[in-house]
Amino acid sequence: MENYGRKIIDYIFGKRSNGSRISYEREQKVQADSDRSDIRVFETGVSAQRHGNIRQSSRTAEEAECNRLIGIAKKHGLYIDKADWNKFGTQRMIPTGESVVFLSKDASVFTKMKSPFSKAPLKQTHPEDIIYEHLIHNMLFPNTRYRFIGISEDIKGIRIVLQQKNISAMFRVPTQQMIDDYLRNNLGLSKEDKYFYGNEYLAITDISNLSDNVLCDEDGRLYFIDPIIRLKRPALEVWNYLYNSRCI
Repeated sequence: MENYGRKIIDYIFGKRSNGSRISYEREQKVQADSDRSDIRVFETGVSAQRHGNIRQSSRTAEEAECNRLIGIAKKHGLYIDKADWNKFGTQRMIPTGESVVFLSKDASVFTKMKSPFSKAPLKQTHPEDIIYEHLIHNMLFPNTRYRFIGISEDIKGIRIVLQQKNISAMFRVPTQQMIDDYLRNNLGLSKEDKYFYGNEYLAITDISNLSDNVLCDEDGRLYFIDPIIRLKRPALEVWNYLYNSRCI
């Protein structure tokens, strides 16, 4: 009976052990499934062949995918008119080159109207990948995860509307060594050149400690806010790789 009681106590309270690691990875899997379900409507009726080896990145392909996403968003109540952007708070003059950014009235949440093709040459963006990009970020950096809100558009084209908690005032900037160690040891990436860390599936940049794109709390935990992620394979293939390697 005493051993049984000990097992119950250990089960309820746990320890920082292999069991807690498995529990954390299961939580990651649940969150990844939840994030994927938010955009599931955009996957309905899409042929798996378009995510294969033949990938188009022409202007025509971009327009076709944007029109498809906007049409689905309007049909399912996920379209956000540009006239309604101000409901997300006060626009911030943040020189991202990629997003129009709003900060909520209580300063707790950023809403980002992301232009998925604004950094296409650097990211080598393919049209069929744009609805999945934030999911890749969430798998790699769950403590700065994006929440999908909807689809919008302006003069620059389609916008993926995402929300992210504001932690910019809470933490300090880490050393470059801390960032490099995390990318190597926690994500298993290798330094490819002066700017990128990567593997056979993806590469990451815009992670210098000279900016405020990576923050650090008092316990040494890193928070990657909005790094540039270049996909070397179709987004769904990268997502499945991360799902099976980081959430099991």
